[in-house]
Amino acid sequence: MITRILSALVGIPLAVVLVFYPGGLPFAVAIGLISILGAHEFYSGVRKLKADPVEPVGLVAVAMFVVSARTYGPHTIGAIFPAVLTTLLVISFCVEIVRRKRAPLVNVGAVLFGAIYVGWLIMHLVVLRGIDGTIVVNGYKAEAGAWLVMFTFLGTWACDTGAYFVGRFCGKTPMAPHLSPHKTIEGAVGGFVGAVVLSMIVGWWIIHLPWYHALALGVIFGGLCQLGDLSESAIKREIGIKDFGNVIPGHGGILDRFDSLLFTGPAMYYYVVLFLGHWIK
Repeated sequence: MITRILSALVGIPLAVVLVFYPGGLPFAVAIGLISILGAHEFYSGVRKLKADPVEPVGLVAVAMFVVSARTYGPHTIGAIFPAVLTTLLVISFCVEIVRRKRAPLVNVGAVLFGAIYVGWLIMHLVVLRGIDGTIVVNGYKAEAGAWLVMFTFLGTWACDTGAYFVGRFCGKTPMAPHLSPHKTIEGAVGGFVGAVVLSMIVGWWIIHLPWYHALALGVIFGGLCQLGDLSESAIKREIGIKDFGNVIPGHGGILDRFDSLLFTGPAMYYYVVLFLGHWIK
């Protein structure tokens, strides 16, 4: 627990600086590095299942997702996915054709899944940060994209933290023992409540969202955060590993720390696009 807390004391201030740095370029670069490291962890993991993904192709695709998100912005997000996916699919099949030991279903599938699961999902945080416009925070105009990303981070962290501590000290009823034996129903409730409370504080009180939008986002964070965690646990159980790495002390690998954000980031972006466009000036 001490190691987790110390890592958080370093990581959270760094995240705040990156998110709020004007223009968002350092944040995009950081997300690009995180996505490449996360994809590398994924491809290293699936090799334990005897798959042989063409990792360089997958890593290039992940980088293309992030670069495209930074370059073209939210208005062209719909064109990014098919272009990168088509290129990735064609190149992966070309490599499989010339291999002696061909396994296109396994190898191409692993490359595609890794690029989508890591690169496409996390890319939404970059697009979210790049949303133009301002909001009023404590009487001052602030970049809407930066606050929306920080809102997503805080809601996700609140869910993770609530689930961890409530589950550690009060958890008795296993939630998904076949996936993650240490997760409990009590912990899940604690995480859900933490996400809702934090979202109401930040969304309603600090950035002045209507209360029902703040509440809705809290519910979304509380649900998808834990779904993202369980989804990664399912992947790790199939591979037969406990963690994807040990880059972050007390947390494991990149994917072990960012698994929840892979789900909450896209949800926040699409919620903003569908329901909050009029709120951003």
